Amino acid sequence: MNKQNPFVITGKIPDEFFCDRKEETRFLTRQITDRATNILLMSERRLGKTGLIDHCYRQAELSEQFYTFYFDILHTTSLKELVFEFGKEVYTRLMPQGQKAIRSLAQTIRSLNPKFSIDPYNGMPTFGLEIGSITQPEYTLEEILNWLEHADKPCIVAIDEFQSIAKYPEPNVEAFLRGKFQHLQNCHFIFSGSQQHLLAEMFQSHKRPFFSSTTNLQLKPIEQDSYYAFAAHWFETCNRQLDSDTFATLYRHFNGNTYCIQRLLHDAFDATPEGMPCQLTILRDCLQNILENNSYSYRELLSRMSTKQKAVLTAIALEWKVAGITSAAFIRKHKLESASMVQTAMRVLTKDEWVSVRERTYSVSDPFLAEWLRMQYGGGITL
Repeated sequence: MNKQNPFVITGKIPDEFFCDRKEETRFLTRQITDRATNILLMSERRLGKTGLIDHCYRQAELSEQFYTFYFDILHTTSLKELVFEFGKEVYTRLMPQGQKAIRSLAQTIRSLNPKFSIDPYNGMPTFGLEIGSITQPEYTLEEILNWLEHADKPCIVAIDEFQSIAKYPEPNVEAFLRGKFQHLQNCHFIFSGSQQHLLAEMFQSHKRPFFSSTTNLQLKPIEQDSYYAFAAHWFETCNRQLDSDTFATLYRHFNGNTYCIQRLLHDAFDATPEGMPCQLTILRDCLQNILENNSYSYRELLSRMSTKQKAVLTAIALEWKVAGITSAAFIRKHKLESASMVQTAMRVLTKDEWVSVRERTYSVSDPFLAEWLRMQYGGGITL
């Protein structure tokens, strides 16, 4: 019996514990290897974009033939910070390739001036990179791309939460990046993100620089039957049981959200005694524990909101999903001030990604936060 909890929720997911996504893996791998095209990967939050990219990177046809890079720019606020994250990822990924690759990189990317040293505990080479060393981000980016373009293997670069560049203060960042990326032959990109309405505008509006520049993949929830087959297999392999009705209740409750389902399966697996079934009461207890453990953080985060923003966010959570966000019925039901107040609050809530928008329907981006709000203001756990 495998002693490890098979429902991995942190770090890299071993292939044996990676659930489904066979078609998506084949599609991404084929696009990269056969067509050498740039890709736009979109999904709602926490459906497994990062895990899918990492899983694809570990496929032999990519891991053996490509240099693969991934970095997240969600919390970056400028082109300078993007370039810093890009440079840091390139150096970190190439460290295991040996001194030849690092020497070549250092000779090309002179403006970063990383400081190399030896870790005294494990004897491995390390380096320090300071954002202050980037004085001309446009020039440093050109150096990084120049190395990738002339590397001894083709390169694939995944930039997560790519829509963040639209908020940078520098003028024409989209046009600048598009101009730098479009002529590369040895380096191609996966642009990934969860703010789908922003990405759709960025890549599908003919007025924007990245218009029609990618092959697109919309990541959807893992199919319920496939997810249940995976989960039931590992419960059974580890001398536990998970019946289809219990799983179906969990899946429907979180609308197929990969992270929430995986987190609850992880906790419920540990809470289910060997030889026993995982009952719905176990899942409820696990959810209660998650919400209680997150309660302080949620309160702290919400304390930074205005009263009106919290009122609108709570109203959306209580409704689960809202189409008529400024309708009289919605405003009256939740005792909101006015349609203009809702619109003002929503500008902040969507900008700061508290609320997700899909096909003009609004929902709280974090399903656990939504559940916590319903627990606080709606009368308890709804699972």
